[in-house]
Amino acid sequence: MGDDRKKAVLKAGGQLFAEKGYFATTVQDIAEQCNMSKASIYKMFESKEDILLQIIRTLHEEIVGSTSSLHFDDDVSLRDQLMHKISVQLQSFVVKHDFFVNLNQNMPMELGSQIRQVMLDFKRMMLNWQKEELLLAYGTRIEPIVWDLSICMQAISREMIVLTRLDRKLPITEKHIDRVAELIVDAIEGMIEKRLGRTPVINEEAAERMKLYEPDSSRRYFGESEWRKSVRELLQAIRKHSPEAVQSDLVAAVERLDAERRKKVPQTFMMDALISYLKQREELQAEVAYLQHVYFANWEDEKHG
Repeated sequence: MGDDRKKAVLKAGGQLFAEKGYFATTVQDIAEQCNMSKASIYKMFESKEDILLQIIRTLHEEIVGSTSSLHFDDDVSLRDQLMHKISVQLQSFVVKHDFFVNLNQNMPMELGSQIRQVMLDFKRMMLNWQKEELLLAYGTRIEPIVWDLSICMQAISREMIVLTRLDRKLPITEKHIDRVAELIVDAIEGMIEKRLGRTPVINEEAAERMKLYEPDSSRRYFGESEWRKSVRELLQAIRKHSPEAVQSDLVAAVERLDAERRKKVPQTFMMDALISYLKQREELQAEVAYLQHVYFANWEDEKHG
């Protein structure tokens, strides 16, 4: 009940901030919009500024998490999956674009540094999502240049949406967004073809220095990319730590587990049996535990809709 009331306040606040602007909106306006008393809102939020910051964080999480519930048939190529995920995420961003434009034009001075930090966290979150999706689509061969690709992917996505929104005569239909997604994937594949094997502009050390990694943020979303990441880490651990005599059996178990997970209706008994088999290996405890955590988090999300 409390969470529902809080969500109602954030929804009402987001609508009013987008329509009237931050400064013209009062806490009383928000209270009336969601049929609550002003006192009730102050029990959930410290101030109007607190409401704004939580709205921004919620919108960011919705954009990044918009693809986490997607599932694909086995015959859908990884390239097509990537295009669809980009399209879904762009649609989510377009819906929220006016709010962010209004925010940039009417940013409260007293919240400037906090909002900038939230926006920076969002940029890191997006970069990590893009990095994982690119590795899923094109494999570990792109790892040396994956940060370059992720940064370019983010830049193209952002500019295409901003420029498209400026042209009010251009209808932003699902078909238009699909074309933008296809353009982004074509551009990324062109970069892979030209840049693979060459020295990256942003390597792992540079990414560390620039604090591009955001492990806490990237692990909030237990969607397809996080599942693939946990599978990849487990396979790497098998090849690095498990005895050669059992590696082929362990790899086969992981591949069977992954194939089952990707089905529209996975057989839970099969998933549980394969995870139990992998958990017997002491050298793989950490990787199997995290894969199991991602699997159960996904299952809970789907169970509760």
